[in-house]
Amino acid sequence: MSTRRSRRVAVLAGVLLLAVVGAACSGDDGGTTYVEPKGPPVAELDFEAENFSFSPKDLSAPPGILDITVTSIEGAHDFAIEGQPGFLLEVSATGKTATGKIKLKPDTYTFYCLLPGHRAAGMEGTLTVEKA
Repeated sequence: MSTRRSRRVAVLAGVLLLAVVGAACSGDDGGTTYVEPKGPPVAELDFEAENFSFSPKDLSAPPGILDITVTSIEGAHDFAIEGQPGFLLEVSATGKTATGKIKLKPDTYTFYCLLPGHRAAGMEGTLTVEKA
């Protein structure tokens, strides 16, 4: 292979490597950064997380801004809501708490733990946001 061709291959390999590393570091939220809603909550929801369940497992709330608190009773856990990209509460260890606000419209939402194997083991529940 000629020197000129070797340099081209090396440059292309470098560009490809940068593209792969950039994609790997960009996260999986599709470029969406979650912005917490401003204003007072219409309800406060408290969840306990343990291996491998949430309590309560089924809950109802009014539409609007919800203040969600998750406390770990056992282990580290996440709290995500299907269809709500970027909203994630992370509880790092037993006894720790995470809190965040989210604005939800009337619908039925599934919440779950993102940690590998937790959701498959049953760590999910239903949040029903009822019409006002």
